[in-house]
Amino acid sequence: MEKYQGLAAFIIENVGGKENILSVTHCMTRLRFTLNDDTKVKEENLVNSPEIMTAQFAGGRYQVVVGTHVSDVFQVIQSELGLLGEEEVEEKKGGVNRLIEIITKVITPVLGILTASGLLQGILALLTVTNVLSEGDGAYIVLHAMGQTVFYFLPVVLGYTSAKAFKLNPFVGMMLGAILLIPELMTNLVNDQVLYTLFQGSIFETDIHNTFFGIPILFPANGYQYSVIPIIFITFLGSKVEKFLKRVVPELLAHNLNAFLTILITFPLSILIIGPVTNVLSSLISAGVSGLYAISPVITSVVVGLLYQPLVIFGLHWPMSAIGINNLAQYGVDYIFPMSFTANFAQTAVVLAVYLKTRSKEQKALAIPAMVSGIFCIIEPAIYGFSLPVKKRFIFSMIGGAVGSFILAISATKMYAFAFGILGFVSFINPENGSLSGLYIAIFASIVTMIVSFCLTYFTFKEEEDVVDSTKKTLVKTEAIYSPVEGEVLPITMASDQSFALEMMGKGVVIKPKNGKITSPINGVIKTIFPGGHAIGIESPSGVEVLIHIGVDTVELKGEGFEILANVDDEVVVGQELVNVNLALLSELNVKDEVMVVITNTPEFLDVIPEEAVMIKKGKKIITVIPFNQSKETQLEVAHS
Repeated sequence: MEKYQGLAAFIIENVGGKENILSVTHCMTRLRFTLNDDTKVKEENLVNSPEIMTAQFAGGRYQVVVGTHVSDVFQVIQSELGLLGEEEVEEKKGGVNRLIEIITKVITPVLGILTASGLLQGILALLTVTNVLSEGDGAYIVLHAMGQTVFYFLPVVLGYTSAKAFKLNPFVGMMLGAILLIPELMTNLVNDQVLYTLFQGSIFETDIHNTFFGIPILFPANGYQYSVIPIIFITFLGSKVEKFLKRVVPELLAHNLNAFLTILITFPLSILIIGPVTNVLSSLISAGVSGLYAISPVITSVVVGLLYQPLVIFGLHWPMSAIGINNLAQYGVDYIFPMSFTANFAQTAVVLAVYLKTRSKEQKALAIPAMVSGIFCIIEPAIYGFSLPVKKRFIFSMIGGAVGSFILAISATKMYAFAFGILGFVSFINPENGSLSGLYIAIFASIVTMIVSFCLTYFTFKEEEDVVDSTKKTLVKTEAIYSPVEGEVLPITMASDQSFALEMMGKGVVIKPKNGKITSPINGVIKTIFPGGHAIGIESPSGVEVLIHIGVDTVELKGEGFEILANVDDEVVVGQELVNVNLALLSELNVKDEVMVVITNTPEFLDVIPEEAVMIKKGKKIITVIPFNQSKETQLEVAHS
């Protein structure tokens, strides 16, 4: 976000300064300011800025059009103002996409301190291996605490960031995370006194040490330190509780009661529900790994190699670690840890490939510390900053990790100590006879892992997955855009919305609709649907990006009068209904019902030719898109057709 700091400061200054801004929201391309004094706006400065498309008063608010990166600019402005403003609406997304988006949104703000901790632990490991420090030294103790603190208190840190994501009071989120870690829970909920045992004789057998008003508390044996997912679920629950309380608690009492009641209701429910769920999942994973290994160590290695990294995200890798630690304690050798040893090298290779391919300075700057942390087995910066946001990269790292795990399994390579990352290779040296064969195989497996993950990422890399850069998309033939609604087609310059009229969103047309049935103008995939239903973005297989914007300032209606009939990521065909609009309601509310159809990536094409003003039926051609790779004859033929 640093690249937008200057733009954000410029906008704030020219809308009258921080003290003149009451609130700020945004839609697809523009910031919307509610101001104390409209006369303080320096419109000429804003309009003349090369980074701002236009600026104007509309709908009672001052609107600054910056383009599709408006969300990033909004976040910087929100931070500068210290406002709890929020985006007006969010896109609908599928369950998996939504979960990944939430995890990424929660983790991204802490990537810096995660990287710092990884570097501290790497330095400490290096100083220890070279005998500069030993575990009893004061310097070792201090450096170890510095490197472990963020991981130990991760639920507190994530309590804050996830609360921001779920729009819960962030300090309530921090407190919920802190309660999870308070020592007396571990001391009193997991102790020597066993009241009774649940599920005795099964893999879910659990000793109950205490109850909550008679309800058994299934507290994880390892506590919630270093965990990620539990606190996210807890703050999600807390956000729902707080939202309910805001509706029912009188405003006079809300300031003093809402935080208290949110914590009082949320945490007991969490400790009684999240705990049991975590225990059940842990038991299933432990039993599954042990049972599968008894059948086939090689198959187990592939399964664990594939699943280890997803389990890290959900904080469910600890059951496997427990098996490995138990093996080392009892036998001095382990078969589980080698299965996950190469995972961090897979993630590091993915980041390296992105670093070499991307043109984004921001990505390159983040990649270097992520790689340094990765080789010391701190893979969170790589996961949440590079591989997880682009799902196929995460799959590539899983495949690379599985390949390395397979090599170690077929060679029956074992580990003799608990150590990972580049300094963990020493754990493959057999302490009984000093054999280095395991060390050599581990190095080979790690190199193969990196080659596989690197090549898969490098040769399938697409810049637009990180940065909007679709210049590589080309049409193989001219493409027709069809009318999404019956009505009168007019030049886009006649649109009431100036950002469309000035073709800042791209070339296109404006339609005065006869009815409210909006259909798809192309065959393609829906990329964006504003939850209110007033704007839809569709991309054709050949790369034409079409935006259908229904009405002027209809975002203010927040969905009233709009019935959405499709979802993001749906494949649609010409004529398929997308939205039903109540035109009578728009008329009653004095809202203009113009339908703008524009090609948002107009500069990528030789020309975008709209039809002349005409009454047109739904499904008839309204725009022709001509790519750069057409012959002059074809261009002339289309232009005169």
